[in-house]
Amino acid sequence: MLKRVLMVLSFSAVVGIHAQVGYWPNDTKGKDKSVYAVKNITLYQDYKTKVENAVLVFQEGKVIASGKVAIPKDAVVLDGRGSYVYPSFIDPYANVGVEKAKRNEYNPGSLYLPADATSAAYNDAVKADTRAVNTFTNQLKDYQDYLNQGFGSVLSFNEDGIVRGSAVLIGLGEGLATDKILKEDAAFLLSFNKGSSKMAYPTSMAGSVALIRQAYLDAEWYPKGGSNIQKNTNLEAFNKYKKLPTIIETSEKWDVLRADKIGDEAGQQFVFLGSGNEYQRAKEIKATNGTLILPLEYPKPYQIQDALDVEDLDVADLKHWELAPYNAVFLAKEKVPFALTMYKLKDKGSFLEKLRDLNKKGLSKEEILQALTEKPAQLLQVNDLGKLTKGAYANFIMTSDDLFSKESVIYENWVLGKQNVINTMPETDVRGEYKVTVNNQPYDLKIKGKITKPEAEISNGDKKGKVKLAVADYKIAMELKLPNDSLQNYRVIYPITDFKSRNGFAVNKDGNNVPFSINYVKGFEPEAKRQVPDKTDEPGKIWYPFSAFGSETLPVQQDYVIKNATVWTNTSKGIVKNLDVKVSKGKIVQVGENLSEGGVTVIDGSNMHLTNGIFDEHTHIGLSRGVNEAGSNNSAEVRMSDALNPDDVNFYRQLAGGVTSAQQLHGSANPVGGQSSVVKFKWGENMENMRFPDAKGYIKFALGENVKQSNWGNNPNRFPQSRGGVEQAFDFWFTRAQEYQKEKAGNKNYRKDLRLETMAEILNAQRFITCHSYVQSEINMLMNVADRFNFKVQTFTHILEGYKVADKMKAHGVNASTFSDWWAYKEEVREAIPYNAALLLQAGVNTAINSDDAEMARRLNQEAGKAVKYGNVPQEEAWKMVTLNPAKMMQVDHRVGSIEAGKDADLVLWTDNPLSIYAKVDKTFVDGILYYDASTQAMKDRMVKDEKNRLIQKMLFSDDSKKGNTQAVNREVKVLYHCDTLEGEEHNHEH
Repeated sequence: MLKRVLMVLSFSAVVGIHAQVGYWPNDTKGKDKSVYAVKNITLYQDYKTKVENAVLVFQEGKVIASGKVAIPKDAVVLDGRGSYVYPSFIDPYANVGVEKAKRNEYNPGSLYLPADATSAAYNDAVKADTRAVNTFTNQLKDYQDYLNQGFGSVLSFNEDGIVRGSAVLIGLGEGLATDKILKEDAAFLLSFNKGSSKMAYPTSMAGSVALIRQAYLDAEWYPKGGSNIQKNTNLEAFNKYKKLPTIIETSEKWDVLRADKIGDEAGQQFVFLGSGNEYQRAKEIKATNGTLILPLEYPKPYQIQDALDVEDLDVADLKHWELAPYNAVFLAKEKVPFALTMYKLKDKGSFLEKLRDLNKKGLSKEEILQALTEKPAQLLQVNDLGKLTKGAYANFIMTSDDLFSKESVIYENWVLGKQNVINTMPETDVRGEYKVTVNNQPYDLKIKGKITKPEAEISNGDKKGKVKLAVADYKIAMELKLPNDSLQNYRVIYPITDFKSRNGFAVNKDGNNVPFSINYVKGFEPEAKRQVPDKTDEPGKIWYPFSAFGSETLPVQQDYVIKNATVWTNTSKGIVKNLDVKVSKGKIVQVGENLSEGGVTVIDGSNMHLTNGIFDEHTHIGLSRGVNEAGSNNSAEVRMSDALNPDDVNFYRQLAGGVTSAQQLHGSANPVGGQSSVVKFKWGENMENMRFPDAKGYIKFALGENVKQSNWGNNPNRFPQSRGGVEQAFDFWFTRAQEYQKEKAGNKNYRKDLRLETMAEILNAQRFITCHSYVQSEINMLMNVADRFNFKVQTFTHILEGYKVADKMKAHGVNASTFSDWWAYKEEVREAIPYNAALLLQAGVNTAINSDDAEMARRLNQEAGKAVKYGNVPQEEAWKMVTLNPAKMMQVDHRVGSIEAGKDADLVLWTDNPLSIYAKVDKTFVDGILYYDASTQAMKDRMVKDEKNRLIQKMLFSDDSKKGNTQAVNREVKVLYHCDTLEGEEHNHEH
C-alpha cells in the first residue's frame, strides 16, 4: 500500500473495531467508523464468484458492498493495483491461543476414581465443562503462521480429554482478546484420546468409544431426573454443548465409521477430523453423511539404505506414502464434503504450497477455496465468514496474482477490517523479459519468480551468466556475471520508476563506468496463466483391503459346483467320496452325486477333500488399539466390534489355513471383560459386512492370574487382588444387575447404564459367557455363581484342567474350547495335559479346539488332528472340534458347521485329509465368495513385489528424497494380541 494509506491503517489497527467495554483507554482515540474502499482488484466474493476490476467496501469490520459498485464519497480509497482478493480462510480445528494440557503416561498403578475430589464427572477424561474461551489469550506469536498462510479466523479448543468441551471461534490479529471472539461456544469437541487424565479407564480405543456412548446416555438422563439425584456441572455442560456442531478427532479411517455409529446411536451427526487415509474407504465415509476436516500433513519418503530396509517396508505403508497427498482428490470424486486445516502440519509455511499441489493433483481451485471458506463456515454454522458480500466480516487476503500461481504471494490479510501486512506490496513489478547491453555487448535478461522476491538470469544464446538481484527502497540493484566474461562483475543500481527503459552506466570490478542500456520486451507470465498442462504422476490404485494381497476390486459372489470331492459333511452321512456340492447365491443348495452343472463355474475336486470352513472360537486378530479394557474390573460396556480392523492381513493368512469365522474376544485383564465380536472372514469388506449375521451376543469373562494382576508388575492396585476377590467381583456385579433391573422396571426415568445392561442380558439369557479359565477350583466357582444367579455359563475357553471337572461341566451344560497340547507354560497350567480335549469329549461335553494366537490359527486343522493322536478321537469327531462344535458353542450351527443344503457356503477345498500335516488349502469360500485361491497366490506375490519395487523407485527419485526430507524405516514388530496384552505396556504373551 502507499505510505499515505499505511498511516491511516495504523490508526485503525490501534483503536479496534469493537467497543472496548470495561477498558479505560490510555489515549484520546475513538472507535474507527471510517468507510474503506479497495479498488482495482480481482475480487472473489465467495469461492466461485469472481468479479474483475471490482471494489470492496467495508466499515467497522463488516462488508457493506462489493463487486461492480460505486465508491462512497467519504471513503478512504485504497488502490489494490491489480491484486486478487479472496475471503480469508477459516480453520475449523486449531489448537492455538488456549491453554495446553500436560500429558501423562499410562501406568498400571493409575487411579480408578477421578483424581480431583471436586470433579463433577465420573471420569477425568470427560471434560464437557471446559470452555476454550476461558483460557483464550490473544498472542500474535501463537497464530502468526495462520495469518501468513491466509487464515482470518480459527476454531480453537483445549486439546485434552475424550470429551473436550466447547471451542471458541476467534478472529486473528493484534488487539484485545475480547475483541477477537466471534463465537464463544462454537463447537463441541470429542476424541478417542483421554489426554492428561490420570485415571486408568479407558486403556483402549474400544473403552473410549464406550465412555462417549455412556456420556451421551447420562446427558439424556440428567434433565429427566438425574439432576434430582446429583448436581453434575459436567452433564449440564454436556447437554448445553451437544447442540453445537460436534467435531470428533479420529486417527484412522475406521475411526470415522466408529464415530459415526456413536453419533447415530445418540441422534447426532458428527463432523470428523480426518487422519489422512480416508481415501481408502471413501464410499463408506460418504455414507456417513458427515463432513470431514482434512489435515495436509503427509508421510515422508523412507530413507532406504540397503536391502534390509526394503524387506522391512510394508507395501501398504509405501502405497500410503504415494496416495496420501491425493486424499482430498479421491474424497471429492465421491462427493464427500470436507474442509481443510493446518492442524498437525509440521511446516505450517508450506500450507499454500500444499494447496497448489492439490490443484495439480486434480482438485479444482473452486473445490479448494470452498474447503477453506464456505465449508468450514457451514460446519460451524456461521453466516458471516467465508465470503465477501454485504454483512460478512471484512476478512480478506490480497495476493499478487491468482492464489494458485506458484509465484503468487499474500500481500495483506485483513481480519475484522484490520490490516495485517504479510509481504510489502512493491511499487512496481519488475519481472519480465528485457534486452540489455553491457559494454556494447547484447544480452537477454529475464526476471521471474515471486513479485516480492524476484530472481534473474542473463544469457547470450546458449551461454548463461549469473545475476544477483535486489529490490528495495524504490531501487533495483543487480550484480552481473556475464556469460562470456566470467572474470568480470558489473554492478547496476537505478530507481525502479525508470528501470524498464534506461541508458546509462554499469560499474565494473575496477570501479570504472561502462555503457549500459536496458529495454523492456514483455511482461512476466505467471505459471498459472501459461497454457502448459501440469505434469503430474498418475497415482497407483487403491487396494481393498489396503494391505499386501489386496486387490483393486473385491471378490464377488458366484455360483459353483464342486465335483468329485471327498466331502466331510459333519452330518449323519459322514465322510463321502466322489460327492458334488452346488453353491448358489452364497448358500449350499445341493449335495449329491453327478449334480448338473447348469452353466455355473465347475471346480474339479478330484483327489481333494471338501470341508466346511474352520470356526475359531477364540481369536484376537483384526482388533485395533487394545484388546483389553483394563481400567476397571468390569468392562461389560465395551464392544470388541468397535475395535474391528478389517484390513488385518491375519484374516487372509488364516483364510489360507481354512478359517472362515471367529469370535473376536476381549482379553483377560479383568473378571468381566468386553462384549465379543463374531465375524466372517470377508477380508476387504467394511466392518458391518464382516459381522456374522444373526450371531447372538457373547461376552468374555476371565479367571486366574491375569485378572488378579499377578503379572502386572510391582504396583497393582485394582480390585480384585486374589482368586477369592474374583468371586466377590462376580457376586457384586450380578447383584447390581438384579437391582438395576428392578429400578428399570419401576422408574421410567432410570439411568441407562451400559455396563449393567450387559450384565442383565447375561441374567436374561440374552448374552452368553465365554470364560478364560484354567484351574478346576475356579471353574467350579463360576458354575456355582451361575447357579446362584440362575443362568448358565456358555463356554469355558482354555479350560486346561477341564478334564478334572468334566462331569460337573456336563451337568451344568457348559461347552469347552481348549488348546490341543499346550501345558506348563505358566504356574496355573502346570497340570494341563494333551488328552484334555479327548477326555472332555468322552464325558459328553461339546468340545472345541481354539487358537488364541494369530499364528496357530493358520494350522487349526493340524491342532484338530492332535486329538486323534492324544486320545484316539475318531477323525470326524476331531474335525468337528474346529468346525461344527464351535459353531454350536456360538449358536450359529443353523448357518455353518456342516455341509448340507440351506447352509452358508463357507467351504474349504484341501489337497489332502484336512487333519494331515501334509494338507494344504487349495480354495477357501465365504458365503460363496472365493477369498483364497492357491493357484493365484504366486501372481499375488508377484503383484506385491512389483508394486513395492515401483513405489521404491518412485520414492528414491522424489523431490523430498533428493532434499533429504525422509523418515527412517520402522522396524518395530507389529503386536499380535493375546489375552493378557495391555496396549502400551511391556507384558509377556502368556495366555
